[in-house]
Amino acid sequence: MIAPFAEAGLDGAIYGFGVETGYHLLRIITSGVLDRLPNLRIVVGHLGEALPFWLNRIDYFHATQVKSQRYEAIKPLRQKPSEYFRTNIWITTSGMPWEREIMFVRDVVGPDRVMYAMDYPYQYALQEVVAQDNLPLSEQEKKSFFEDIARAVFRLQI
Repeated sequence: MIAPFAEAGLDGAIYGFGVETGYHLLRIITSGVLDRLPNLRIVVGHLGEALPFWLNRIDYFHATQVKSQRYEAIKPLRQKPSEYFRTNIWITTSGMPWEREIMFVRDVVGPDRVMYAMDYPYQYALQEVVAQDNLPLSEQEKKSFFEDIARAVFRLQI
């Protein structure tokens, strides 16, 4: 699968990493891993590797595939695929500092599920911190975004 990506120069950070990671995350969800391991915490970068923008479609077609029994691998889940983004998955902004994207993803998965991260060493751009510090958030929301969510997810002590 890598050859067409590599031929077009799309195999790395520009697109390929995100596509591959999103694919693997969706496989984890649809395989039922999160039903078997309900306390598993997954943190994914790049605003969820585009999956938050597809969640409505993913829910629809997962339900359709379960009902049709077309694929042996697609089984019923305890939740809709999108709901795992509110129970088991946290998202970082690494490499995706655009306000409109960040605010959309916060709206879709919940503000307590989206936290700041720098995509170091691939995309080390200090102006991203300034851009994210200028998000239309209250000071408490910014503290949560920049610090509190990570402390809770990773169980970091003060």
